[in-house]
Amino acid sequence: MKRAFDMCVVGLSFAATACGPGLDPEVVVHPPRPTASPATSASASSGGCPAIGHTEPLIVDWLTTRRSDLGLAMKEGVAVVSYDCTTLKLLAQCKLAGSYSFAGVTRRESVIQLTNPAEMQANAPFGAVALSTAIEGAGASANAIDVALVPTGKMATTVTSVSSQDLSGSCDGATHFVRSAVLGAFAMTPGGRGVARSVDQVFAAVGAAAASSSQGGTTSKEGELEACRAARPDAQAPTERCHAPLRLELVPLLAKKAAPAEPAAKQAEEELPAISSSCPAGTVLSGAKCSPPSFAPTHLCDPADSRACAAQCGKGDVGSCYHLGIHYLSGKDLPRDDARAAELFEKACSAGVAQACYARGKQQLRDILSAKVPPDAAGRAKVREFADKACELGDGWACWSAAEWYLREGPQAAIPKDATRAVALLRRGCDLGYGPSCSSLGNMLVEGKLAAKDVAVAVGVLQRACEGGQAEDCVELGDILRKGQGAPKDGVKAIAAYRRGCTLGDMRACNAAGSVYGEGDGVPRDVAKAYAFFEKGCPEKGFGAEACMSLAAMYEKGTGIPKDMARAAALYEKVCGTGGCLRAAEIWQRGDGVPADPARAFSLYEKACMQWREKKACDAFGPLLETKDKERARAFYTEQCTRTQDKAACASQKRLGGATK
Repeated sequence: MKRAFDMCVVGLSFAATACGPGLDPEVVVHPPRPTASPATSASASSGGCPAIGHTEPLIVDWLTTRRSDLGLAMKEGVAVVSYDCTTLKLLAQCKLAGSYSFAGVTRRESVIQLTNPAEMQANAPFGAVALSTAIEGAGASANAIDVALVPTGKMATTVTSVSSQDLSGSCDGATHFVRSAVLGAFAMTPGGRGVARSVDQVFAAVGAAAASSSQGGTTSKEGELEACRAARPDAQAPTERCHAPLRLELVPLLAKKAAPAEPAAKQAEEELPAISSSCPAGTVLSGAKCSPPSFAPTHLCDPADSRACAAQCGKGDVGSCYHLGIHYLSGKDLPRDDARAAELFEKACSAGVAQACYARGKQQLRDILSAKVPPDAAGRAKVREFADKACELGDGWACWSAAEWYLREGPQAAIPKDATRAVALLRRGCDLGYGPSCSSLGNMLVEGKLAAKDVAVAVGVLQRACEGGQAEDCVELGDILRKGQGAPKDGVKAIAAYRRGCTLGDMRACNAAGSVYGEGDGVPRDVAKAYAFFEKGCPEKGFGAEACMSLAAMYEKGTGIPKDMARAAALYEKVCGTGGCLRAAEIWQRGDGVPADPARAFSLYEKACMQWREKKACDAFGPLLETKDKERARAFYTEQCTRTQDKAACASQKRLGGATK
């Protein structure tokens, strides 16, 4: 995985010499692209620019130096940019923890033709003005820009949500981070409006232009077509001469930290993911480009509008066919027709729609389980075919979901169990930037049940799961690094993992980080930092049992802070079921640093014993109960003797005249 990343950085850093003059994104001015509410971005755009939401612009018009800078930034962490209605600027000194991994994808060649300023703006915004100016003066014979795209892989991070508080360094003006970069080869050259050219023709045209004196800023190329056609979708490293960055996925920063995410869960059985469009407001997704509706009679439909999906599917938009298939499968807006849904899913899948491949595989799986189709070799092979294709097309969620099909046993197993295939799918889903896939794979490698145990490899996988917001995996990773079990012990990295988990809202991680600092376990001992982590893990509102116990112990012992037994007792009481009530009861019973309070101690012993079944609390509660109510004490000892067979309780029952067993 490390080798793949380094190779991609080389691809980003050294653009092919065939590239024409680039267009500097820091000085290109273009009109606003309002796609999200300003409230969602980390900072307001300057000069009255509206905030820009999730977007996926082409970068075929970038300068070579910009590509180099981007490659270095992606090697050092997650790349952060400033993007508004006038510029896109890489903030090289703004740091965001995280990493990128590479995964090959099924090659899908396409040529998009940009014919007007609105399309230039929506697809190649950084050179929109220059490109528009170039075709305006080109005459009727060359009044468009043809862009041939040959994607063969993707660099992606598992980081999905970032706020300005997560950044460090010089981050003034930061608005977005780079979630992923599509890699491959491209060729861009002037073309004739309405004149369709193949990928080969566009690449050939750029080659011819390079040999003439007429080549200008509208003609450029990077990567070699034949090299890309030799690339494999299961490649674990970018293909030589086919690793140019084609498109970036930019995700807006949040104004404040998002609430801790719930653990990833499978979607409802009947639910299938819709295809989302990141096209700017006022444009629609038409094939591989964004375009104003007036220029795109065929485009991706609104997933909720069955009539629109039927119309657009009829015109040839395969994404709309997938959405229409969902309507037929659900039977909500259209009469249920499983056969029609299957037909539409297969049509969209064959055209490269990953979601459709997954949907058809899932439908086939369901039909086998319900005995609608024979559970023979051919039927099972069809499930595997669609599952594998969805994953190869680059859908990390589909990889993760399909992996579970290979792990089923018993009545729910429609295909033979194959842990090896499941691991391969999970690994690919992880490389495609889907955090839960990293989580599942990492835990399998640690447990060694469904896959060969390999904690050393699991560390890297869990790191990516942790980066992607899987708090439990941050704790798991921290524990491995702290103890050095199966991987080299590293207190500094353990702290980093625990800190991330604590930030994500896992109170166990806060307690673990505090313990590492409190004990000086692999890092210099720092009581102040220990206290800060314990305090964060024991909020006034909320529950963090381990951290509250640790914080209470600091107050009880006066470890680096003034001793405060009343505060310690209050904290112990807060987490009653973890031994807290017992410890608080002992403090109040003895009057240890606080005025003795027998009644409070009695109540706490009772709660710890009766509600939480703590033996030490029951041992202390019985004698106190005897002094208050012997009949109740006898009943208490009888219940304890019967339930736990505790010899002391049985003896006390007999002593008070209770019936013996």
